[in-house]
Amino acid sequence: MAVHKIAAFSVTTNCAEPLRGIVEIDMAGKTLRFELNEDVAHSLCSDLDHFLTQAQQRAFDNI
Repeated sequence: MAVHKIAAFSVTTNCAEPLRGIVEIDMAGKTLRFELNEDVAHSLCSDLDHFLTQAQQRAFDNI
């Protein structure tokens, strides 16, 4: 599986109730669009928080 570097991303809200939006991820010459709902947003937020916590822990371990 190829891994692509994210150049930029954006999130826009389509509807407030129920909460829905569009995530756009820009890669080299290509833009991917995904529909996002509140459940997926919470899951993504949790995963990103875990990712950032691991990065901070590694930084502290290297001090």
